Amino acid sequence: MRAIFSRFKSKFGFLLLGPVLLLVSTPSFAVDFTTLKHIVVAEATSRTLLRSGEIDFSAAFALDDDMTADMVSFDEALDQSSSRYAIIIDVFEAKASRRVLDLKGVRSTVFLGFMGAPVSVASDDSARDAEGFSQALSRAAPQATYGATSQAVGQPIILSYDYDQASIQARRKLSAHLFLIDRVAKTYIRTTVDVAEDRRFEIAYRLSRYDPRREKIRQELDSEQELDNYERQELLIDLSDVLADFQAKAAETQPFKSALALRKSIRQGQTQVLANLEANRFDARPLNDPRFDSVVAIYTGKGTMGSGFYITPTVVMTNWHVVEGHRFVEMKTYDGGETFGTVLGHDARLDIALIKVDRRGRPVEFYTGRNLNPGSSVEAIGHPMRIEFSITRGIVSAIRKHYSINLPRGAGGEDVLFVQTDAAVNPGNSGGPLFLGNRVIGMNTWGRGDATSINFSVHYSELLNFINEHLPGFNVDPTGRS
Repeated sequence: MRAIFSRFKSKFGFLLLGPVLLLVSTPSFAVDFTTLKHIVVAEATSRTLLRSGEIDFSAAFALDDDMTADMVSFDEALDQSSSRYAIIIDVFEAKASRRVLDLKGVRSTVFLGFMGAPVSVASDDSARDAEGFSQALSRAAPQATYGATSQAVGQPIILSYDYDQASIQARRKLSAHLFLIDRVAKTYIRTTVDVAEDRRFEIAYRLSRYDPRREKIRQELDSEQELDNYERQELLIDLSDVLADFQAKAAETQPFKSALALRKSIRQGQTQVLANLEANRFDARPLNDPRFDSVVAIYTGKGTMGSGFYITPTVVMTNWHVVEGHRFVEMKTYDGGETFGTVLGHDARLDIALIKVDRRGRPVEFYTGRNLNPGSSVEAIGHPMRIEFSITRGIVSAIRKHYSINLPRGAGGEDVLFVQTDAAVNPGNSGGPLFLGNRVIGMNTWGRGDATSINFSVHYSELLNFINEHLPGFNVDPTGRS
């Protein structure tokens, strides 16, 4: 058997696998192990799990010598792949754990030099816990006498001490949803795999560097580094068992209308996993500020992120420069849930974009009225420097017009109305809301790079006029008149 490696920038990389898969576009799936020689594999593991460090290791699958496989993106697997058939992998658990089955002291010795010439024992070494250590080193220290020759080196200093030997059971458990896709017939089968393995390690702790048997003991036992490497290495999934399960579930074949519809099916399972994870976290975010429920983190897949906020239960507003060039974007809500959306429309001059979202959320309330007083206290919510769901406070510094930051000066038409604020706004805040109390007065967009505390948010009147124009049925007068 051979394995093909495909590493991601995220912590979850994995190996492609397989014997052979074939889907037939009939009312039920059939799997033929002999005819298909090429398949594509796409990864759909929750980005929230990857970023939070919940995925400890990767999955691995074996390939027969006459089988080839390509690692592709989710969209390519459904729309542009070189194979009709694909496996979509959604890992929702890949955890390593340790259990110390036994911890015992083992008697050994340390050599600490000679009487009259003792060694200098490091402050963190377990030899300091040896029986009679202080007395022995005190007697062994050379005694200087005025006018006398130096003391002759005497007998060796050998003391008894204990190091710890731990018997550790390391367990690795992987659970994943696998989707077998026929992209032509637009059908799929879903199955769940659970793989676990255990390995026993014997590791010495508190082993003194002055122990003459130190290297021999380390060779006879395992090392902490070997245990760490084991916990991080790929865990093999037996594909033959997976294929057998797909065959057994042939009657459960499901249709899907589009890549978006299939994403929704996958996200439904991920949402429950994330909800369970969040419910068992002791550092869960407090829910005493409902404004956070309206804010999302937006991931574009370019290693960058931005902010956004719900303006209706199913529409999120953000900056155009956050989603520029993307049709689909992934998002995370304040409660730890995951969703995704489709970019509906945008205006580069205003730097505004609207996203149709799969998961419903709490829409913000907009400020309305003609006057916004400088000196008023405001707060920005977003994800500065990728530090998610942070809030900063400042004041309204001014209301002023400025040319569009996305177009050359003089080429962008009418200048844009902004709220100037000294509330801290950094990369990652783009697209997030600026609040006056519980109402949004702007969308955080840019700051002066050559100065501090000079930041700009698109004025609420610009936001509301854009929304009124692009969302049928949405009608809020920026002046507050009914």
